[in-house]
Amino acid sequence: MSNRNQGFTLIELIVTLAVLAISIAVAAPVFTATLDSVRERTLLDQLLADIHFARSAAIARRRPVSICTGDEACSGEANWSGPVFIFDDLNGNGALDDGDSPLRGSMIGNNYQWSWSNFRKQPHLTFKPDGTTHSLNGSFVLCRRGMALKKIVINITGRVKLESPNATDRCT
Repeated sequence: MSNRNQGFTLIELIVTLAVLAISIAVAAPVFTATLDSVRERTLLDQLLADIHFARSAAIARRRPVSICTGDEACSGEANWSGPVFIFDDLNGNGALDDGDSPLRGSMIGNNYQWSWSNFRKQPHLTFKPDGTTHSLNGSFVLCRRGMALKKIVINITGRVKLESPNATDRCT
């Protein structure tokens, strides 16, 4: 029986590390694209959940419920980023005023925004006690770096559907 050393030579180690480095270099962009896709789907699911919650709360509580974005209160912006508020909107003005009670909040991830456009050009979405949207047919377009990624369309009855963004969907 021979007593040989059971190890790797320096050349075998260098070749193995080179193959590993090439494999990582090829896999990294695919992994990044997969992570971006998961983030986009998570943001889409979160906004859908917020919309469904607000509509259900308006029906169950028999009062207007609004959704808006802003740091501490509704900002009045059509491009939503950062915190999202869902609240009882007793006076129906789409702003979180004294007397309006917050129901739930969520957060839009960094580098993403929802571009909200609607028929009445309102920066918020309000559901009436019957679950309709008070003539706010509109759409939310998920944007990243000025590019439209996903789209949620809301009709006057408060129902939502998913669509692919088209050339007319803007992120500004």
